[in-house]
Amino acid sequence: MALFPMFVDIKDKNVLIVGAGEVALRKIEKLIPFEPKITVVAKEIVRNEIKDLAKKYNINLMERGFLFTDIDGKEIVIVAVDDIDLQREIYNYCVRRKIPVNSVDSPDYCTFIFPAYVKRGDIVVGITTSGKAPGLSGKLRRVIENCLPNDLEKLLDKLNEIRETFPKGKERQEMILKLIDEKLK
Repeated sequence: MALFPMFVDIKDKNVLIVGAGEVALRKIEKLIPFEPKITVVAKEIVRNEIKDLAKKYNINLMERGFLFTDIDGKEIVIVAVDDIDLQREIYNYCVRRKIPVNSVDSPDYCTFIFPAYVKRGDIVVGITTSGKAPGLSGKLRRVIENCLPNDLEKLLDKLNEIRETFPKGKERQEMILKLIDEKLK
């Protein structure tokens, strides 16, 4: 997989998750901070945590078998089931319709992968090994989290204030870089 790092706004995007087990739960938890409209379809909602999140975040739960019409109107599809044949079928269906699809633990059936990430307000740091070693991405995430200052969001707010208050130019840029250097040593 030749991946280009890209951040995409998924707020209010229609996301379908096929499956409702442990892996689906992890994907839902990763998505929630970015505020998409999530629909979960599964023969059985096996994780109570998913039911709890559905109530709290208005996630649409459909407790029945997957139908290809479930993909209609969806902008992102995540396949969180162990059924490789179903992963392949959904992948092919999505590719033909140019819908981004991720089949968990099956890089061959993905048009995108989930990075490990650190999110502090509007600051998001993504880490990927291009699907080769997710455990390493997770470890790097923890290392980065521990290196970042706790008040990083305050720094971002101050930098944004400078950008909005001072005209573009060398003076503004120098002011921003000086503040960054002072706060991130």
